[in-house]
Amino acid sequence: MLEIILSKIQNNPISYEGYLEYAKYLENVNLKQAYLTYENALFYCQDKLVRIEIQNKLDEIAYRQGKVEPASIVILSYNNRQLTQQCIESIRETTPKSAREIVIVDNNSQDDSVEYLRQQNDIVLVENDFNAGFPGGCNIGIKASNPDNDIFLLNNDTILCANSLYTLRMGLYEKENYGSAGCVTNNCENLQSVFKSDSINELKEFGLRNNVINKRNEIKLMLVAFAVLIKRNVLEKTGYLDEKFFPGNFEDDDLSLRILKENYQNVLIYNSFIIHLGTVSFKKVDYSGILIKNYQKLISKYSFNDENSFYCFTHSESNVAFYLDEIRKVPNNGDVLVVGCDLGAAILRASYLYPKLNFYGLNNTVSCASITSHLEGINVAYYHDINDNVFKNKKFDFIAFDTTRIKKNELNYYLDSLKYMLNDNSKLMVFVKNKSYYENWYPTINGECIKNRIDEYVYCKDLEDIIEKDGFITENWTFYYGNIDDDCLKQKILQIEQVVGVENKITVRNVAYTIHR
Repeated sequence: MLEIILSKIQNNPISYEGYLEYAKYLENVNLKQAYLTYENALFYCQDKLVRIEIQNKLDEIAYRQGKVEPASIVILSYNNRQLTQQCIESIRETTPKSAREIVIVDNNSQDDSVEYLRQQNDIVLVENDFNAGFPGGCNIGIKASNPDNDIFLLNNDTILCANSLYTLRMGLYEKENYGSAGCVTNNCENLQSVFKSDSINELKEFGLRNNVINKRNEIKLMLVAFAVLIKRNVLEKTGYLDEKFFPGNFEDDDLSLRILKENYQNVLIYNSFIIHLGTVSFKKVDYSGILIKNYQKLISKYSFNDENSFYCFTHSESNVAFYLDEIRKVPNNGDVLVVGCDLGAAILRASYLYPKLNFYGLNNTVSCASITSHLEGINVAYYHDINDNVFKNKKFDFIAFDTTRIKKNELNYYLDSLKYMLNDNSKLMVFVKNKSYYENWYPTINGECIKNRIDEYVYCKDLEDIIEKDGFITENWTFYYGNIDDDCLKQKILQIEQVVGVENKITVRNVAYTIHR
């Protein structure tokens, strides 16, 4: 029955009939989602008698404490009047008035933006006589919004598609512990981009087909704030955006981490697609300098900089799991342990890609213990001594172990502990540094010397010696290349490879060994 109802919506996403049937079904499943779906049915319905029926259901659900307050859509305006106008018009075209409040904060535009905004009678307008930046401007908008409403932070360089806001709100209210919800798009980091095109019409058509009830959501470490919806009660607990991240960047990382620390989840809603035209406001400033400066503020705020070589990446693509290809061989319902899972971005992504596996993580980084322990869908624990970790008596089907921050004299101790946590015929994948890259080739191509005492850390040869002594057998190994973006360095690498032969793999920074007992 449910499949038939959902197919009606998928076949015609702008017809009220499918939503009306779905709302009736949801009344016995999720009252708040039922309210949102009746509201969407009302938006598309033109039949006066049916509209009365739908409104009566909305009133009934509100009486039953199922009402969802509107979303206050907070948009910053700074010049680029055409973009802001396009964004506002897309909101009007695709969302019912009852579902939203439009709050515009103008950051002292010098074009005709304010003149246009003053003529709009359906918005709350705040006119700044200074540029408050992104976090400061958003906070001003939040304070100007209806205090009962959820908050939808939305860039002015976006275009809503049919049902974008409806499916986003549905995703947020799927569970009580969802604190924020983000959209997928055509132009974004954090693996939130799902479709690209230079045609606005093609993007709108994709959004129409995408924004239906047929996708699985993904728990994320963070959500990019070009379009993020936050429950009002959660935002009041966490506090608003931190204005120390002026003029913008990493304030969304910070807010996402605070939401997690309050034991709520950040969820990416795959069936909410919004067009994102890309960064406009930062084009005339030192964007790279702002990124570096605000990144340092983030790691300082959470004491990440006190941890030795800690990878405090929050974006999914910045910390891709080295074990992804290997775990596809693990049988369904198998248990996977990741030793050294950092903040959790990679292991969360792995758990989304492999939903039939059970993921566990161990981390000895104090500064992320309060964050990783709250992540839904994975079981992450802090350990001080690997031989005394909370999973020591559990047997795993696969263990992934990143040794790149493990001292050489600790390696044997780790492997001795982990080998007893493996099931028979299970595999251990160990990620190690390529010493020749760090000692020889990196200084050569980068024109500098590495000052760290790299001999203290584990390298390929160290691991190979212990593998042999401990009775492990190497099944295979995988190369991982360094991230080299500079074109001049790339040319140097090509020249060196031509001399020594590409089979020498001189640019290989890390190697992962898959071993078993």
